[in-house]
Amino acid sequence: MMQGKRKRILTALLVVIPICLGGVMGWKYLWERPCVRLEIMGIQSADSASVYSLVDSTLTPQMIVDRLRRHPWIHSARAVCYPTGTTHVQIRERVPRLLVLTGHGDTAYYLDEYGYMMPPAAHVVFDVPLVRGVPEPYHAVRPMKNTEVRNLLALLSRIGPRMDFLVSEFEITESSLTLIARAMGADHTAIVRLGSEDWEKRLDRLYDFWGKEVERLEDRVFDVIDLRFDGQIITREKSA
Repeated sequence: MMQGKRKRILTALLVVIPICLGGVMGWKYLWERPCVRLEIMGIQSADSASVYSLVDSTLTPQMIVDRLRRHPWIHSARAVCYPTGTTHVQIRERVPRLLVLTGHGDTAYYLDEYGYMMPPAAHVVFDVPLVRGVPEPYHAVRPMKNTEVRNLLALLSRIGPRMDFLVSEFEITESSLTLIARAMGADHTAIVRLGSEDWEKRLDRLYDFWGKEVERLEDRVFDVIDLRFDGQIITREKSA
């Protein structure tokens, strides 16, 4: 009886062990199988041809990620080579926060919240504030160094969307910030002087002033709103 049981166990092992070994070897073969196809997901604003030109299916996932990080529109990337023979790549693009203009008013480059520069996208336009007076030329992989511009980017992330209806354009001149406020009727805009410090507090004052004095009193149209002086708002209204 005991001998028969041992014989059955031995027979089962002789069957199961080769199956398990075959399964392990099969999975090992699949995972070690080279990837011959490449699939990149998440491309929206970046030029797809320029993205694919950086990589191909012969590269390892880590090399693919390293190369994609050099693309000015790509914030991060993740790549995995699957047993199907396809390398799946998921990218996350940078989000424009400002559009830098040249001294002649032409488009120079976009800036994301971290100060990285992106060349203009030919097939998409972003509704972001414009900024003039930025001294730094475009650089594909190095973030903006200018302190005033970086402070402005940080400011935009803090004030959030509540000021979107108002903010149209900024101009930086020797650390002083000027805001061009959007239309006040008949395509009229107002120059808002914010000075060289306390930009966030002064924008809060502008927001309150705009609601009380500009939107409520439609017959008053401002050319200049000066917030550079503590406790005062100096204005110049459009002459009749």
